[in-house]
Amino acid sequence: MRISDSIYVVGSGQFGLSSRYDCHLYALRAPHGIVLFDAGSGLKHDRVLAHLHAEFDDLSRGAIIITHAHPDHICGTAALAAALHWPVYTSAQARAIIETGDEDACGLTATRAMGGYPADLRLPPCPVAATYPSDEPIDICGLSVTPIPVRGHSPDSYVFLCNLDGLRTLFSADVVFYGGVLGLINVDGSDLAGYRADLPKLADLGVEALLPAHGMFTLRFGQRHIDTAIAQLKKGFVPRMVGQGDLIL
Repeated sequence: MRISDSIYVVGSGQFGLSSRYDCHLYALRAPHGIVLFDAGSGLKHDRVLAHLHAEFDDLSRGAIIITHAHPDHICGTAALAAALHWPVYTSAQARAIIETGDEDACGLTATRAMGGYPADLRLPPCPVAATYPSDEPIDICGLSVTPIPVRGHSPDSYVFLCNLDGLRTLFSADVVFYGGVLGLINVDGSDLAGYRADLPKLADLGVEALLPAHGMFTLRFGQRHIDTAIAQLKKGFVPRMVGQGDLIL
């Protein structure tokens, strides 16, 4: 599903493109290959591959960037990396979880026990090519991307800032969503203190396209949604959180 000249959604449970347990998987047409943000649950990775083949003529060069180590983002990493022969990039915190297939550390064991994931969802180990730095631009397939750590949703959550199609673009993962909604959830490692400390980093970035891993996205005025959440925190209030009433993802 193309959403701009260079950005495609090739997997998503909400949009019915792949497994219902998948986050949005964004694929970018970079100068020297394809950049894929996150890998989904892996339960229907064949559909993700089919969408990639349908949207792009050449998949010989590419890379997979993992935003954080939660099951709906990482359990498909091994399958996609093996099928595409693309390197995987993660944060230093997520690397050990993905390389060892640590289902406890990524929250899969606990969430599966609560009924949040099916019994057959697993985290196969996957080699990581490299870890990305914090707040420093990196070159991925010829595209300059800046990883920014923002704790709150999880201790290892990153957002990614780049310029695409003339737009200042932020892939905000599960950190901040359309409408200024935050990704605080009731699991170990998710806390409001992380948001208070790190969300202000996203002020004054001039974001136009805001592309979160769930829910609505926008190609214009994305900074307004980020600033809404930052303003609430500054006033001592708790912004709206994902999973509240009509915000169920």
